[in-house]
Amino acid sequence: MTLLKRKAASKIIFNDILEQQMELLEQKLIRFFPKPNYDWKVICQDLSLVTIPKQQSQLFIIAGVGGDKTIEFIESLTRQSLDNNFDLLICSVHGNYQVRQLLINLGYKLVSEEIVKENKRFYEIIYVSHAAKKDITLTGDEQWNNENPDHHEYLRKTIFYYSKKVKTNSEAYLPILEGYESKGFF
Repeated sequence: MTLLKRKAASKIIFNDILEQQMELLEQKLIRFFPKPNYDWKVICQDLSLVTIPKQQSQLFIIAGVGGDKTIEFIESLTRQSLDNNFDLLICSVHGNYQVRQLLINLGYKLVSEEIVKENKRFYEIIYVSHAAKKDITLTGDEQWNNENPDHHEYLRKTIFYYSKKVKTNSEAYLPILEGYESKGFF
């Protein structure tokens, strides 16, 4: 809705598979962002079924889902648009390391990234594009701020999480743990 208020795009499309949520959203949009003053559309379907229109530039925002779903959505969008003429703004609930790994493998570059704490939960916001120049790193080098106590808390929680995962599968999780430990600004 903030994007609509700012008129950040000529058209904003909302998509989710949860029908009840989308009906509630549509009611709010009708009330607060009436057409034709605002151009929006609400779609309720699986993202893999969404047809990507051919346009000069597009931004897809993937938020509120886990890492596995985020990866599935990125792969689906990338398959549909062979020219990759879109940017991604990603805010997955978990699995950021694997999401970053996929983005690197698909040739995306970093526009910006940051850590946000909201309602006692942490999120990595990752904005990527094929047109950007900066490399994406697996543990997000640019998002960390040593002066921010929230970042210290998030790093401690992340290291603790992967320390437990190493005990179940050292080969898979030790490189991830070491990557986060290398931030080392406790």
